[in-house]
Amino acid sequence: MEKDIEFKLKKIFLKIFPNFNDVNLHKNRDSFENWDSLNHLQLVSEIETIFKISLEMDEIANIEKGADFVPLILKKVKR
Repeated sequence: MEKDIEFKLKKIFLKIFPNFNDVNLHKNRDSFENWDSLNHLQLVSEIETIFKISLEMDEIANIEKGADFVPLILKKVKR
């Protein structure tokens, strides 16, 4: 299930950051050009839509890299 989540996350990242050919989910936010507050919210919105989950504000604020979404998604989809 984790690999499926990572695959979908990469697709979402490529949609929000189309200038990247490949996405490394373990890179810090600073590694992504244009990962600002607006794109952060776009990522969250797309992730919530695709995975049919709702993330809390404190969860959203603590995201520092793409891989940080994986445990949150796993926790939310298992409910």
